[in-house]
Amino acid sequence: MVEIGGFFALAGLMIGLFAWLRQDVRREIDGLRREVDGLREEVSREIDGLRGEINGLRQEIGDLRERMARLEGLLEGLREAIGGRHAA
Repeated sequence: MVEIGGFFALAGLMIGLFAWLRQDVRREIDGLRREVDGLREEVSREIDGLRGEINGLRQEIGDLRERMARLEGLLEGLREAIGGRHAA
């Protein structure tokens, strides 16, 4: 009878240990989920900021392209005015 009591005590101890471990793992997983969610939001904000910067750079490049075309036109007219002919 004493052996059965020892068996039940050991079984109860093991069940308690597994329950405690399970609860501890769940807490850790919940903490990791919150951390990953925070990192995901931070990365998303950073990506949105980079998209805005890239769009701004595209606009600036487009503006520069227009200015270069205007300068090329002015230079072409200057060449014609100085040389009296079309530049090749």
